Amino acid sequence: MGFYFIALIPPEALCERIWILKLEIADKYGAKNALKLPAHITLQIPFRINDKEESGLLELLKDFASKQHNFGVVVSGFRKFSNRVIFADVETKQPVIEVFEKLQNKLSIHLNLKDHEKATEIHPHFTLASRDLGHRNFPLAWADFKDREFQDSFQATSIFLLKHNGKNWDIFKEFEFANPV
Repeated sequence: MGFYFIALIPPEALCERIWILKLEIADKYGAKNALKLPAHITLQIPFRINDKEESGLLELLKDFASKQHNFGVVVSGFRKFSNRVIFADVETKQPVIEVFEKLQNKLSIHLNLKDHEKATEIHPHFTLASRDLGHRNFPLAWADFKDREFQDSFQATSIFLLKHNGKNWDIFKEFEFANPV
């Protein structure tokens, strides 16, 4: 049984910038959960399928990506979800939401996902610290990040399938959009 999720992953330079921020939070505030996966925008939350279904999933994603078009993504500033998660915010949400909705439609037709594996909405972002930040450290970390400047952008040219290796998430396969840059 394989454990997967689907995401947009930015180019290496932005991944590095986000990784440095994750390391800073881990060092200062002890929140290490976000270090288990690369910088990404989740398009499909983690789900399990039988190993024999993996080739069908790969074909489905290849077909899906071949019908998508590149789009720009602007990342700007830091935000939070309640007092649990700190993230770099995606300013250009609409194109990400459109790809998310198309992907969810295709997955709902072709995969038999359990209810808890179905994503119903998306808030595009790059997680820097998640639930392991803790109630004591969250206010300190948020005070540290809330007014910081952060700007970047990239062209989304593909989607990625990530697979869990038992400890962390690894990039398993990239599926390029119809008009790569």
